[in-house]
Amino acid sequence: MKFANMFRYVIDGKPSRILRNPNVVKPAVVFIFIAIIATTLFSATNPQQVSLRLDEVAKRNIVSETNAVVVDEKRTAELSEEAAAKVQKSYQEDREALNSARAQVNGVYDDFKAVLASPESDKRTPIRGQLEELVSRNEAKGGYNLTTLTNYLLTASPEDLEKMRQASLGILDNVMSKPITQEALPGIYTEVSGEAGKIAFNAAAVEIVQIITIDAVRPNLIYNRQATELAIEQARNAVEPVRKNVLAGEVIVREGDRVTAEQISVLEQLGIQRTENYSLVLVGLAGFVLLTIWLVREYLKRYHRDVLQNDKLLLLLGLIVVLVVLLARALIAVQIADRPEINAMAGYLAPVAFGSMLVAILIDNRLAYFITMILALFVGLLTESNQLALITVAFVGGTVGVYRVTRLSQTGDLARAGFYIAIANAAAILAMELITGSVNISAVLVGILLGVISGILSAVLTIGALPYLESAFSITSMIKLLELSNPNHELLKRLLIEAPGTYHHSLMVGNLAEASAQAVGANPLLVRVGAYFHDIGKIKRPEYFVENQRGFDEPHNKIAPALSALIIISHVKEGVELAREARLPEVLIDFIASHHGTSLAKYFYTQAIAEEGEGMVNEDSFRYEGPKPQTKEVALVMLADAVEAAVRSLPNPNMDSIRIMVNKIIRDKLNDHQLDECDLTFKDLDILGDSFCNVLGGVHHKRIEYPDIVQELTIRRAPRGNDDNQPADQSGI
Repeated sequence: MKFANMFRYVIDGKPSRILRNPNVVKPAVVFIFIAIIATTLFSATNPQQVSLRLDEVAKRNIVSETNAVVVDEKRTAELSEEAAAKVQKSYQEDREALNSARAQVNGVYDDFKAVLASPESDKRTPIRGQLEELVSRNEAKGGYNLTTLTNYLLTASPEDLEKMRQASLGILDNVMSKPITQEALPGIYTEVSGEAGKIAFNAAAVEIVQIITIDAVRPNLIYNRQATELAIEQARNAVEPVRKNVLAGEVIVREGDRVTAEQISVLEQLGIQRTENYSLVLVGLAGFVLLTIWLVREYLKRYHRDVLQNDKLLLLLGLIVVLVVLLARALIAVQIADRPEINAMAGYLAPVAFGSMLVAILIDNRLAYFITMILALFVGLLTESNQLALITVAFVGGTVGVYRVTRLSQTGDLARAGFYIAIANAAAILAMELITGSVNISAVLVGILLGVISGILSAVLTIGALPYLESAFSITSMIKLLELSNPNHELLKRLLIEAPGTYHHSLMVGNLAEASAQAVGANPLLVRVGAYFHDIGKIKRPEYFVENQRGFDEPHNKIAPALSALIIISHVKEGVELAREARLPEVLIDFIASHHGTSLAKYFYTQAIAEEGEGMVNEDSFRYEGPKPQTKEVALVMLADAVEAAVRSLPNPNMDSIRIMVNKIIRDKLNDHQLDECDLTFKDLDILGDSFCNVLGGVHHKRIEYPDIVQELTIRRAPRGNDDNQPADQSGI
């Protein structure tokens, strides 16, 4: 939206149009969240108060506000350099050096022999060329006369050359039997010259031996740069930092004095000196927060598109993250003791598990694991030391919290979750302290205590915040479902008193559906509570439903089939109205509205055709309004509702007849396209069929007869009061 248009809306007195525009609101909300989180993280970096430069004249006294231990970086650096200078170079033995040198000597003499033995007339050129090459490489160059040496070689016999070879090899073996480094080569060359001078050869022959041997000599100890640099680094690291105490109130820089490098170093360590990248810290933190938001968005886009498209859930997610970051910042700022190493552990109090459990309960447990990782990183940024340990402990505690609340069965599970988080925090803190290698018993005990407090605090905060967030964002959590499953709920009490048959039928439907919910990936608790409320509309006219008829007077005998069908079908609409009046969550209202889908009230439809004739009855008038089930949970209740009613109508139910009836019900619902809009698979339907049969087989088991009290009572009438409670061959369900 252009700025001019926004300005026009404001001056026209219609800013609400801007606030309703998602293209304005969403970026604004994201910006607010980024600003709050980045500012909170930035506040933990202890923004510096002064910006002094080297050799600047101080305009006021700079005083330390706390007791601290600082490092004398100048003296420490001097000691490190002294230690590095004492490190000797590392060498590695070259075992092939002598063999390579001997091979080179043999090669030169072989070349000389080959040239001298060749039939060519001009042998001077190659001999002189080879001598020039040897002399050019000779680092102990002397006043060699190449012409004299060449002439000597041209007249030398093979025996002379062989004696010269042996002399060169002898000198080479002698000098290279000692350790030789690159730096020692000049001395070795001198030694070779001396050894060659002792040989009783022609002067030219001695010089040739000297040249060839010096050229072949090489180091047999190779300099190991990597090992030397590592030794130097280890020597530097082994130097203990020179520390000095700075007391609260001590003047670091006096007014009028020139600022030294040492003073700037002390000020930086105390957090008083503003660093050069001070202005970039906030930008970096904001960029990091923006990056995490992008990561969360991509994660939601791939795995939780429903959450990404729900602005209310996104706002809730952002509020949870902001709340945890603010709480963590407040707790980390607590000064536990005068000892810095103890205060550094305040980060263990961060209630990351609080946010993790809220996300798992209110939004999605898989998303909660990802958010736990993000929150752990934020906690690490809120501290200046021991960041890896704090991140690890926060992630472990949050993950355990998510795991413990994934399947809540009662409210006490939240309190127990805090206990497990406390244990996990304590174990993680102990492990991280042991990894550092510098174990301080008192510090470790304090850290473990803080981790236990964090776990318990997370559970307490979750229990306290959950009802408010549920109400504010209209979310039905597991805890809310547990509350609604209480038989003392107003609607359930009315159902028990005014329609007791329907009440017990609902309980049975809940048991049937819940037994197989987890096997097909549905929420068992949601299924059970949805089954409890699915038929509350029958409270309006309970006597028209067969399970509530206590006498023998059949009210449907007095009215037309179309009216009977209308009354039966109306229990869905009336149930929705009752649910809205009682402010039941929408997720439960879906069970009431969809548990029949668009099924046909077949019994009354068939009766209407019998009375009015084929083609005279509108089938749509005998169908429920729907919608069809959209979720596995609602589909489970639809099938369990129909199955329970149909099996109850069997005269002598046994496992075979129950299985036949269950399969028929599922097949009819499938053929009637009632399951088209939910994600149940054929495999799921097989699992449901087996589960229904097992539960119903246990309910309708064979019982022994007691002759003393058994009385046969035969009631020959066709029940007509509840289309989903008719015999299967009449109801069509």
